[in-house]
Amino acid sequence: MPKAILRDKVGGVTTLPVETGQSLLDVLRLAGVPVNAVMTQVNGKLVSEDSVLIGADDVVEVFQVRHYDLGVTRAPSQRKYAAVDPVYTKSVLFDDKGDLEVRSEQFDRDSYPQFVESVFIDSITSGQTIRDGDRIVLGLSGGRDSIALLKLLERTRDRLPDFSLTALTVTGLPDWEESATFQAAVDACHRLGIEHVIATAENVQDVFALKVPFVEAMTRVVASDRSASIMVIAHQVLRRLIEIEADKRGVADIAWGFNADDLLASLVTWWMSGFRMGGLPVRQLGDFRYTFPLYRITKKELTLYLELTEPAWNRQGAPGRFTTGPDERSMSYAIADHLLGLWPGADYYAFNAFANMQRYQEPLATEACEICGGAFIPQAGYPGPKNLCDVCDVFSRMELVRARR
Repeated sequence: MPKAILRDKVGGVTTLPVETGQSLLDVLRLAGVPVNAVMTQVNGKLVSEDSVLIGADDVVEVFQVRHYDLGVTRAPSQRKYAAVDPVYTKSVLFDDKGDLEVRSEQFDRDSYPQFVESVFIDSITSGQTIRDGDRIVLGLSGGRDSIALLKLLERTRDRLPDFSLTALTVTGLPDWEESATFQAAVDACHRLGIEHVIATAENVQDVFALKVPFVEAMTRVVASDRSASIMVIAHQVLRRLIEIEADKRGVADIAWGFNADDLLASLVTWWMSGFRMGGLPVRQLGDFRYTFPLYRITKKELTLYLELTEPAWNRQGAPGRFTTGPDERSMSYAIADHLLGLWPGADYYAFNAFANMQRYQEPLATEACEICGGAFIPQAGYPGPKNLCDVCDVFSRMELVRARR
């Protein structure tokens, strides 16, 4: 039988589970040991961890090379408040003068919706994502997040500020008109008595001055070396169409259904790129105030909430070629998910820190795109196009634009 031990930097020696035929990387991963933190010997010989399959009689010694306590993440101090037959456990890492403890509370089918609704109410009141008297245009894709936002508004309306809401759904791509998703948007607005506006492919073509139908332009982008821009384009199209509808109505507040994971992944991208972006959970960009009322609730929490309160709205199709992002997007989301596993409640820390950073950064400067008219943030050190947003630059370089306005 193989054997594996970890010699850590606080004087501990721990036996690690190991099996014949297992990769050394899996041994470390399953034990919660970062490869970057250790060097390894197999049968007394130094090895590169990614090159070893464990043999039947191998003796593996793993030596931590940096002086910190791996037990903080491998076996953190925990306190749990249990429930009978829980459907969800909410965990947050608390920092008390440097001493860390993961505190977890379990919820059953009856208490879980109440938990999500209390978090939602707090995100609105403390985050000022909806204020008394606000007139709001909501970007409603029909996906789980925006539908869950409507469901939360329905069930908590009597505990929220007084506001009015118009929902806008942008069509024009097969992915956006997937039957279950689109019907969920229609049904939700009808049942809740919310005015529902539909923007069409023709509207998109007009706003972005496209020479060809919108779906043809996007098909060309997908097939080109600019396919990594597909999600950026989709989001900008949605945003610009919503802005135009809001402007028609004299409305300055725009709400999005982005959840905590979405926004934490955005921060991961920001950390790795250094590009400026507006604040969270509220940002002012041009003439519009953007808010993210779901910024304290994760995708898993929203999906489970719908499953327990409105399961018919939780049945949606798989993403297609126009709603599947590039590898770097998947990396950002995976990093965010892993971070939440290692540091429960990391989103709370990150959002508060980011809000504080907004106070001492230089004021956010914007320019207006001369094609679509949308505001964008010029990025320092990035040789972007003059007077064009990233999306109109892509369309222009691919000769899909009729003429500049």
